[in-house]
Amino acid sequence: MGWSAVRRGILAGAASAMWVGALDAQSLHHDSTAVRVTGSGSATYVLLSGLVGGVAGFRRLASELERDHRVIVIDPYRLAVDSVDVTFAALARGVDAVLAEYGVDSARVVGHAHGAGVALRLAANSPRRVAALYFLDVGALAENRTKVFSSSLRLVPLIARLPGGRGFVRGRYVRGLRQNAGRHEWLDSATVRAYTDPFLNNLSKVIAMAARLSRAQEPESRLTLVSRIQVPVTLLLGAVPHPAQPDSAELEVLAPLGSRLRIERLEGVGHFPHEEATAKVAELVIPNGARNPPRPDGEPSTGNPRIPRSARNDDLARYHWLVHERPQELAAVLVHGCW
Repeated sequence: MGWSAVRRGILAGAASAMWVGALDAQSLHHDSTAVRVTGSGSATYVLLSGLVGGVAGFRRLASELERDHRVIVIDPYRLAVDSVDVTFAALARGVDAVLAEYGVDSARVVGHAHGAGVALRLAANSPRRVAALYFLDVGALAENRTKVFSSSLRLVPLIARLPGGRGFVRGRYVRGLRQNAGRHEWLDSATVRAYTDPFLNNLSKVIAMAARLSRAQEPESRLTLVSRIQVPVTLLLGAVPHPAQPDSAELEVLAPLGSRLRIERLEGVGHFPHEEATAKVAELVIPNGARNPPRPDGEPSTGNPRIPRSARNDDLARYHWLVHERPQELAAVLVHGCW
């Protein structure tokens, strides 16, 4: 068996790579590796992770959306870590239960990769929960499986225990992320650790879930599900060719949506639009006029100042912008300790 097969198995077997970690205090009874709630506002965004990234994979997009909205990030695979039924339909029922606990209706639901498969079933089976759907680099998935679930994945725990094996597995995992990304600057050291550490530390759980996913049989066809979708669906697809890009069947099955289907292709972006082009994705998922209006001049902000996107990732640039353009808000930043 070649190392390339092992690499494919590692990437494919990264199902729920963010399932585990320290159990932090979280609203209701969910830990923060499964459900994280931030922000406030009249509208709610629900972000559903796929097989790779988990809750932490949405931290950049959540930080954009939470300025004016409530944001609920859910890892459906972490919720189903002990479940026998891991079909998309079952995972959607789990998400529906979480949203019921938070009293969520008419949310704007964003799903990345396999998370969009969960979102599609949520909209079809619990329509009152969903006001709009946004699929990140994916179409309508037929089943809750990756394209590669080879037996090579079973060798990963053994490889990881060999001298240098853990570093080898991590390197192959990161290589898979890079091969599917159009831009790589988002893959800083903190992001690499957030994506890989839970996978490496809990290989037995990853492999057990991978085995259940490989046997999962969906109860309904995609066409049946799409026929029940009554909300607008937007696909945000990476324009850079990459191995994990959606195939034509995933897109064609959505054709019955007609004018409710919108497709946006993001130049320079691969499989991770929410990581590679966070600001653009936030702009596309927030309807025109849905952002809170800027505060009148002279009124201090109690939240994040509306700093130009070009300056948000540079502390010095943000400071100069506040000094010259929003001196009152600079005081608020210093008091509240936020940007």
